[in-house]
Amino acid sequence: MTPEAGAPSRCDLLITGGRVLDPETGFDAVGWVAITGDTITGVGAGDPEPGLVAGRGIEVPGQVVAPGFVDLHSHAQTVNGARLQALDGVTTAFELESGALPVDAHYAWAADHGRPIHYGFSAAWAVARMAVLDGAEVSTPQASPADRLAFRTFERHQDLPRWRGPAEPVEEHRIVETVRRQLEAGAIGVGLLQGYVPGSRLEELDLLAGLAAEADQPLFVHARDIAPTGPYTAVDAVLELIDASERHGAPIHLCHMNSTSIRRADDVADALLAAQARGIRITTEAYPYPAGSTVIGAAFLAPEQLARNGMKPTDLTYLRTGERVRDADRLRELRESDPGGLCITRNFDLDDPEDLRMLLRCLTFPGAAIGSDAMPMVHVGDPGAPTAEQARRALTEDVWPLPPGLFAHPRSAGCFATALSWVVRELGALDLLEVVRRATVVPAGILGRAVPAMARKARLQPGMDADVTVFDPDRVAPGSDFTALRPSTGFSHVIVAGTPVVDGGELVTTALPGRALTGVPR
Repeated sequence: MTPEAGAPSRCDLLITGGRVLDPETGFDAVGWVAITGDTITGVGAGDPEPGLVAGRGIEVPGQVVAPGFVDLHSHAQTVNGARLQALDGVTTAFELESGALPVDAHYAWAADHGRPIHYGFSAAWAVARMAVLDGAEVSTPQASPADRLAFRTFERHQDLPRWRGPAEPVEEHRIVETVRRQLEAGAIGVGLLQGYVPGSRLEELDLLAGLAAEADQPLFVHARDIAPTGPYTAVDAVLELIDASERHGAPIHLCHMNSTSIRRADDVADALLAAQARGIRITTEAYPYPAGSTVIGAAFLAPEQLARNGMKPTDLTYLRTGERVRDADRLRELRESDPGGLCITRNFDLDDPEDLRMLLRCLTFPGAAIGSDAMPMVHVGDPGAPTAEQARRALTEDVWPLPPGLFAHPRSAGCFATALSWVVRELGALDLLEVVRRATVVPAGILGRAVPAMARKARLQPGMDADVTVFDPDRVAPGSDFTALRPSTGFSHVIVAGTPVVDGGELVTTALPGRALTGVPR
């Protein structure tokens, strides 16, 4: 047990009586954590020194004291989206798979309006393609309420004609230069939504991999295909990424391994393990749910593609109406009328032992992070109801508690509680320390040199940032399911930069201590 340094004589917050976990060092003991300002100033087993004077003491017997959870994959970059994640133990949430454009404007908007947890953005390759190939207007959150959430720009331009297809070589260079400028402005790598852009050429991937290697910033990739059978499969899509990483030395992160591998989970896992054994810089993540969520206009949800992906229209639920899509004609109608509308996709059947096994293969993949893929909320209530306008405001503004009529995939509010309750407590597929590790030092390590600030996060050690999560391992549970969006329970305290944002299980709505985390231009 290493974290016990010289005990401070004074501190602002003193947490005592809980099981203190530091996955990096293996420290695991009933003990104490001292915080002064925004820094952890002491960690130890047993009782603190009698002379330690604390501005405030927090006693948490029977609870776990862990580093704040780090989520690499959250599209819910609003005050309320971050609040739901804070209530799920998250102290840092990044938008890396899809990204933002222009990234400096989104950093500025978040800083000006405050966030309860830390945040960061990659460069949005798909939006760069929309701008270069289709002349899409890329507004800023300052200029347009429709663009206050970075993911909304991607949703709004789904029906443009060219961005999903191949670009001419000169256009590819313009796209990559647009992305390069975002890295220079502080973007953390590049969000590469290949699954939504199936027609992009390998030459464009090569340019991006070369940029990633040069900048030492990762590509965060939604793989090109999820099909279980040929002519091009989910395995081929991952082999394409492995090849690009190997040839260029580029760090590549495969997003949500579970929802892009599906029936080929074993083969994808084997390919990743073999690549990592050869020293290839490829990492991954997974979330503990049998269903995904995306825009209904996604290329891989086209009726002609669904059967190839082992899916049917009835596997899709359109969120604005709550309807299960009845057939291919209705799916075409929705894709035409609202291509950016969110839906839920059924990927695994948990009552099928083989499906459960494949999902757990992804969740227990060695070195995989837990990433929520948190989604923006959608207003699904009666648009004429008295609370409808307040609900619409809550999508991007500071409105709490959440009014009725809002919904999102349950992973948006309960990913980490589900991992702790279902994966650990019910299934025993991973132990508690391992899940905490996959929620802290694993994602921090994936970002590595790309985000130097991560070297001070995800650890309970003296000198580290005071981002701390406290929860009851026997009671923690998601509040959301596939019918309602509710906060998780069981997280008693969540501390961000030394400031409690969840205190005694209650959200502190005035606490907005979150800070921008940026990449380093090279």
